Amino acid sequence: METEKKSIYGKKVFFVTQNKKFQSAVRKRLLTMEYEVYFIDDYRVVKNLLAESPDSILFISPERPLKQVGWRNFIKTVNQDVYFGETAVGLLLKGYTENMIIEFTSGMKLEAGIIQIKDDDDESGAAFQSIVKVLDKLNAKGMRQYVRANCIGDPKSQVYWLEGSIMHKLNIMDISSVGLALLLPAKNYAKMANLKSIPDAKMSIKDKQVSIPLDVYTIKQAGQNYVIVAMFQMGTNKEVLALIRDYVSDQLLADQYRKILNRPIDKVDYDALIVSNDNDEFEFDS
Repeated sequence: METEKKSIYGKKVFFVTQNKKFQSAVRKRLLTMEYEVYFIDDYRVVKNLLAESPDSILFISPERPLKQVGWRNFIKTVNQDVYFGETAVGLLLKGYTENMIIEFTSGMKLEAGIIQIKDDDDESGAAFQSIVKVLDKLNAKGMRQYVRANCIGDPKSQVYWLEGSIMHKLNIMDISSVGLALLLPAKNYAKMANLKSIPDAKMSIKDKQVSIPLDVYTIKQAGQNYVIVAMFQMGTNKEVLALIRDYVSDQLLADQYRKILNRPIDKVDYDALIVSNDNDEFEFDS
């Protein structure tokens, strides 16, 4: 059952990097391709995030604040921890020679491979194409076609429209790049039971208001209230869809951080840690 669930929902993909140029080059394209990706600046929260989703894919760019030896130790502790046995680790390296790669990766388990980043890499460059190949090989998408986010914790996310002189406002329950679910209070059901489309709908997300024509797929009961399931109409503005994907990504990242809110950050001094290649015995360099 657990294996079946993974094949349906796919995997989370974490990028641990402070390379903003790389992030801006690949993030939007990966979101457009409907991968569930997270860009993490602080390595100290990575193990907490993996503890929630150990069957994830983890790409690490070994830059500041750790030294090279610190990153080696960090990666090896991930490799050797039984809790992260299903985590596929990969490296994003910039400016490494072949000998440097061999020395740095000695003793590592890198199921997500080693990808070299060049200064001129963009969203169509060799590094990006290599990342996509790895994600597909590791079944990152599973059977899921679209990444969806729960919006119940964000009361500002709404759809609204005018019907004559009446303004309707409904909270968004969840959203993807193809459609959304709206919470319809039971008291308003009779007025909207035959709703087929909302051509003049506007949506409020990320402190922006955008036009988003909707086709109503179904209205179903959910507890004491109802849910309107609606699809975005064909021809929806590409910039609006990009805004939605960005919002979905932000919501999912916030959800991940909420899950680990009460966990202490990783305070291990990886620069001083000595990690064996053969077992789980760690010690500190005095």
